Amino acid sequence: MPAASDLGRDVVVVPPAGVMDDDDESTWTPWPDLQPELAGMVFCRLLSHGDRLRFRAVCRRWRLAARQQHPLPPALPWLNLDGRITYQSLPDGEVHRIPVPDELQAGGTVVCRGSFDGWLLYDRSEQLECFLMNPISKARIDLPYHWHCDDDDDAILPDYGEEEEGQRTMCFGENAVRKIAVCSPDLIAAVIAGSGVFFYRPGMHSTWLFASGGPCFARDIAYYNGKLYSISSDGELFVHEFSDSISADIVIGIAPQAYSCQGYSWRSTFYLVISCATGRLMMVRWRWHLPIFYNVRRWGVDELRKEIKLDVFEADLEKRRWLEVKELGDQALFLGTSCSRAILSSDYGSCIFFSSLNITRLCSDGIINGIGDCAYCVYDMKNDTFRFDNPVSIKREGLSYGSDGRWRADWFFPCE
Repeated sequence: MPAASDLGRDVVVVPPAGVMDDDDESTWTPWPDLQPELAGMVFCRLLSHGDRLRFRAVCRRWRLAARQQHPLPPALPWLNLDGRITYQSLPDGEVHRIPVPDELQAGGTVVCRGSFDGWLLYDRSEQLECFLMNPISKARIDLPYHWHCDDDDDAILPDYGEEEEGQRTMCFGENAVRKIAVCSPDLIAAVIAGSGVFFYRPGMHSTWLFASGGPCFARDIAYYNGKLYSISSDGELFVHEFSDSISADIVIGIAPQAYSCQGYSWRSTFYLVISCATGRLMMVRWRWHLPIFYNVRRWGVDELRKEIKLDVFEADLEKRRWLEVKELGDQALFLGTSCSRAILSSDYGSCIFFSSLNITRLCSDGIINGIGDCAYCVYDMKNDTFRFDNPVSIKREGLSYGSDGRWRADWFFPCE
């Protein structure tokens, strides 16, 4: 498996010094004459969003070749390194900073609460305003700041203040919002920690609504084949209906059992991902074999390689069961609390990327023994091996910590 720092390096195109736009004849080079088909093939091999931007800047013909690539494979993601401002590009370790735009601060203090796929969540709590924004395209989706509360919903969320009868204020803090998914132009869903699934339908509702009947402790959600699915902390798969009434049904029972040794138990986390190869819904179970009574300490790499397991399952919705997946082909999976995605990559086929936070939240000082400050980890399904030596690109001090004393790592997928 190639090192992350080497990914895409063999295809990054840097034109010779002196190359000018193709309509400037004062300096001629053969680069603009590269056939559009070849230029397009090169462009599709660039896995870094930054490299794609630089490619388009070479000349007009290359920009045209880039525009003609449909569908374009997604670029590899960035990983948040601090309080939602600094990101590290996965292919090359390049650091990107996305400060809150000045024009957003004009109406009061705005705080970035996290990244969700290609969106950033901004919160202006003093004015009770919240919205998603794509920092590249500048697209914006305004979100309601309240959720509709029925009499039966009194115990769903902590009381953050009741503004009107039947309404309560949503909490958009980092430790409350696990995930927001823009399912379609008329459906946005969210997972609130310890509460369940909420949804908002622009143009139809003025508040969030609680998706009753779903898991109380939803771990993840995914929009698949026009329906919203959620998964519980036990691996139960739910499907939600939002037609004439709001309902949820269990589609598949709990995930296949993982047996543990006496005195040990599995600490598990579940993720939902849509396969980019088969188009089917998958569930990934990340688990760590820990003593029932354990101490927070610096875990060593050799220990982690023995005690951490990842299982991939495919949902058989017709027979209502999970089917184990042994290999992913040319797919690479990126797992995160706020976003998980599958990407086609022959270089990283059958590799699963996950945040080091899964481990460092149980490590003293947030450090893996022998590794240091690790940004992310990689599991290769082909040879059943792990890589933990993926350092962060900056020295992280004075971070914005969550309630568990560790920074929350989010994947961000730059898209236009």
